[in-house]
Amino acid sequence: MSPFIKRAGIPLIALLLIFTVPQVLGKFEVSLLNDIGIAALVVLGLVLVSGIGGALSFGQAAFVGIAAYSTAWYTTTQGGSPWMGLVLGLVLTCGSAWIVGAITMRLGGDYLALSTIAWGLSVPILFANLPMLGSHTGIDGIPAIRIGSWELEESGSIFILIWLMVGGGGWFAWNLLRSRIGRSIRALRGGKVLMASFGADAFRLRLTLFVMASAYASVAGWLFAHANRFVSATPFSLHASVDYVFMMVVGGMTQLASALLGSTLYIGLNNVLQ
Repeated sequence: MSPFIKRAGIPLIALLLIFTVPQVLGKFEVSLLNDIGIAALVVLGLVLVSGIGGALSFGQAAFVGIAAYSTAWYTTTQGGSPWMGLVLGLVLTCGSAWIVGAITMRLGGDYLALSTIAWGLSVPILFANLPMLGSHTGIDGIPAIRIGSWELEESGSIFILIWLMVGGGGWFAWNLLRSRIGRSIRALRGGKVLMASFGADAFRLRLTLFVMASAYASVAGWLFAHANRFVSATPFSLHASVDYVFMMVVGGMTQLASALLGSTLYIGLNNVLQ
């Protein structure tokens, strides 16, 4: 078997599964897999910044919420396209992550974790108290994503988009870690001396990873809003951020596959036990 066939085999099997699973499983199972895929995107970014980068963040759910509320507000009150809502969510999420990261990434140890806890606590409270965002009631009537004439209204149709995003996000992270920058990222846990041997700036690299993780969370928030067609502050609380960290730890903090494994175990077992 040629190396090309070996490399192409796994992506082709994954694509086949993505398009086949919604036709085979029931609505409940597909909806559960949608939740797992959205969570896996958030945890994938968390693995990069916390598991591999060593900067523990407890504020990822807040970034998910910023993107979800951005597209919900834009598409319901301004009548905009969900795709422009994705752009708006990415700009606001990555911009806020850059500001927060520029302040917090110079901190070390428990101080960094505590600062992200404060961020994770404050943002959902802000959501719940802004009348333009529906206050505690939230925002409903969010339109479905459209690709040409194809409306992703059912759980089975948006399943394909969610898992294509998961696959694309995993592919990007895998290639990043195999690059020259990826070697510097893996050296972050070794301290300033090891980073200096790579000629890299630890602060700048951690800040880049923090913004990158917020971009993953932003895509997840956009998918969450248009898959559920409703947003409120509760799913973006500090408790949700702790859940994402737990998923990362359960799956294995330094492995990209832990994002999928951890989210599957946590969400799957949670539903079975309930």
